[in-house]
Amino acid sequence: MKKRAKLAMRNFARMLGTGALGAILAVSIAACNNQTGFSGSVGSTPNGPKLPSYQILGTVGTPFTATISDDRSFWTLQGNVPLSIAICNPPTAAAQLVVTKTSSDDSLLSAEIITANHVKDLQSTTAPFGTVQVQIGTLTSAPSAADPDLRIFLSGPLSLKYQALVEDIDTGFIVQARAPTLIVFDTPNGKVDATFFGPNNHTTFTANMTLNGEVVVPTTSGGPNLTIRQP
Repeated sequence: MKKRAKLAMRNFARMLGTGALGAILAVSIAACNNQTGFSGSVGSTPNGPKLPSYQILGTVGTPFTATISDDRSFWTLQGNVPLSIAICNPPTAAAQLVVTKTSSDDSLLSAEIITANHVKDLQSTTAPFGTVQVQIGTLTSAPSAADPDLRIFLSGPLSLKYQALVEDIDTGFIVQARAPTLIVFDTPNGKVDATFFGPNNHTTFTANMTLNGEVVVPTTSGGPNLTIRQP
């Protein structure tokens, strides 16, 4: 099992390194996690389902605050356009993203939810301090703040398209997004690690990890692939 898992991860990284991103979408990845990396001895983490993509777009640099929710949890954040968000949790029946500009100008702010490569909801505003809200389904009850609140923030060349494998002991999620990205892991079982795969040898990622607002992995850089592990 360990040998097969190691070989699968090496092949995965090699294929991504040569730019074969499209071919990877159909690959089932055997990944191991013993909190010391993907070559551990705990066993294979089964792949999670394809995740929705939450996008905050518009005029580059526009500042905002946002709240993203699913049926179980919500997260609040602030940042600047653009930003991709991924929730590592089997997709729930409903999700919502509310974004508010914190500037008084007429810059463009947009929010969208993408599932199965289709835009499910999209809203835009140029109003000073304007707010946009997108959602899929209907939240039937008020979710609680994520606890534990584990976040991974990844930056790189603006709008760099990449793939990542993010996993706890039980499940590995394949994230497909564009930098910069905020990844939140909803109620992980055990510790979390993630490996980001750049599309070419010139890719450099920068990432950090926080848990309940405290930095647990300081900002680190590397490429074309970068691994970050919860200590």
